[in-house]
Amino acid sequence: MNVPAAQQMRFAKKTPSKQAGLMPAKVVLAPTLLKDHNLARVKPGWTPSYLVAFRMIILLRFFAAMYSSISDCDEVFNYWEPLHYLIRGTGFQTWEYSPVYAIRSYFYLLVNALPPFIGQRFPDKRVSFFVLRLTFATVSSFVEAALYRATVVHISPHIGRYLLVTLLFSAALWTASTAFLPSTFAMWGAMLGQAAAIAPVDGGYRRITKVAVAFATAAFVGWPFVAILAVPAGLEQLFIRGQEKFAKGKGALWAAKRAQAMFVAGVAGMSVLIPVVYVDSKAYQKLAIVPLNIVKYNVLSSSGGGPALYGTEPSSFYILNGLLGFNLMFPLALLSLPALAITTIVDPKRFGDLRDRVAAHTAPAVSLAIRLVPMYLWIAVISLQPHKEERFLFPAYGLILLNGCTTLYLVRGWLEQAFLKVTKSPYRATQTSLFSNFTRAVLVLTTIVSGFRICALHTYYHAPLNIYHHLQTFELPRLALLTYPSLYTATPLDPTLPFANFSRALGDAEFTVNIEPLKALELRLCLGKEWHRYPSSFLVPDELEVRFIKSAFDGILPKVWEEPGEGKGLFGRATGVVPEGMNDLNREEPDRYVDISTCHYLVDLDFPLRTRPTPPSEPRYAVDSAHWDRVHCQNFLDNEESSRLSRTLWVPFPGWQKGNRFGDYCLLRNKEKF
Repeated sequence: MNVPAAQQMRFAKKTPSKQAGLMPAKVVLAPTLLKDHNLARVKPGWTPSYLVAFRMIILLRFFAAMYSSISDCDEVFNYWEPLHYLIRGTGFQTWEYSPVYAIRSYFYLLVNALPPFIGQRFPDKRVSFFVLRLTFATVSSFVEAALYRATVVHISPHIGRYLLVTLLFSAALWTASTAFLPSTFAMWGAMLGQAAAIAPVDGGYRRITKVAVAFATAAFVGWPFVAILAVPAGLEQLFIRGQEKFAKGKGALWAAKRAQAMFVAGVAGMSVLIPVVYVDSKAYQKLAIVPLNIVKYNVLSSSGGGPALYGTEPSSFYILNGLLGFNLMFPLALLSLPALAITTIVDPKRFGDLRDRVAAHTAPAVSLAIRLVPMYLWIAVISLQPHKEERFLFPAYGLILLNGCTTLYLVRGWLEQAFLKVTKSPYRATQTSLFSNFTRAVLVLTTIVSGFRICALHTYYHAPLNIYHHLQTFELPRLALLTYPSLYTATPLDPTLPFANFSRALGDAEFTVNIEPLKALELRLCLGKEWHRYPSSFLVPDELEVRFIKSAFDGILPKVWEEPGEGKGLFGRATGVVPEGMNDLNREEPDRYVDISTCHYLVDLDFPLRTRPTPPSEPRYAVDSAHWDRVHCQNFLDNEESSRLSRTLWVPFPGWQKGNRFGDYCLLRNKEKF
């Protein structure tokens, strides 16, 4: 139909604004190291933005902050206790904080001090504990999301998606992400450093400076040995051309430019050491280079000393821990370099079309190999040390998942090539769901196993935190109501009720019972063989004094920190005072113990199913009803009497728990004191 022009309706074309600041930005994505050449015409899968990934991760990390257990006594006595001392003036001191040895950094404590300092504005100091854990969860989510996005942009969107899933549900990160340990801090720095190192190498300053500062911060503030993870990126910066172009005969100028950028990055990284040395020297009242002291103690200790005093493990230790924390992803990670080598033979187009290659440029396979090497380097270094601990593997956690996801993607590529070889049909390769179902099955399986492992950790080993929570929330309020009834006349609670009824009434009450009057009783909580599961003074009310009694352990225990006093160290605390009764030989110091008759409460673990006799210094207090009342007990897994599989995973199958045996983790009350 002919319509007059004046009556026609037309939509104006969208034209870019001529104002410089309003020109639409053209997004140019850097080429990834790995290509989906068989599925090039298939719609790409969903890759969440950085912010969406951060939100997904932080949700699970917050759960970990609130519900994960403390798995290492070093976390408590070397970090939670000194922080409690700096903030509140009380706590336990280990020999590592003696100015004679100075192998723990106060700068690391101060970096983490602000959240719990704010948390003490609340009447319950438990808030400080969990506020700091939630802060750790936030930081961990930030660095994990950064590693994920760097993988998506520079290696492969497929690997990035796999990495996000495994980061979310990893049992290893459930524990490590919110631990108050320098190795956790080093893990964050290693993830940030690796995220920067994943980007293509160039002659500029920005990439290598990010790498240097991230790894230097991880090393100087966290753990000095982590600096070795930066070696591959440093060598790449100096000797690998990457995709850079330069005129013939300009190689020397190119090398000089790279070296100059490396020097600037090195200076930026080393500058991190300045505030660390300053704060630690102020704290110890002498020049203290703590990262150097740590290296000297762990590597150059004289015979008869060093970390081996605290136990040695076989070379298979980290293999077993890797399987526990990452299950399927750990063997895949160990196979990443062999899988890469195989891919160069069976699927060379995975690295791009050969016709698009520039002869002088670095092959994508070589660039990818450089990014996979740090994990192997770290595992090799820590495996050579006789003293091994799970936390030593923390800095490589992000790298393990990156390598494992890379292997998974490369194996998927092998399946694609096999499918094409059999069907001779690229079109059918784009239509089949075989490849996505394969990777989906692996990811679902590793997620389920990780979930079972997390459930096992919480179900089998969370009793200590529950016991101390019961002490503060139920036992001490009941004692206050019984001891000082005249102070609580307005409180409609009957402390003579059975425990279950009293707990229910207290839980339903819209108020809390002030236990401050209990200070007059000078209550003492004692720890024997369960000293190493003490969750820190942040989770024990100030109305209780915590002390140790003799047990079968014959090493050195922490001692009560000296009372704060002006001029003795950092913030008026006694951080610069050389304490008596400290040694670096793990030799027992008798002044740590008190007589058990002075204890009002005792935390102890009893295994009723064990048939061997207990040591004379560790009687079964929990069954000594003549002297001790059981205030509250919870199940705690008996590893020795439980089957290996059922104690490793918690599975909701009928009969699964038949392989497990449990002990009683108890809060006991001294009958003679009450």
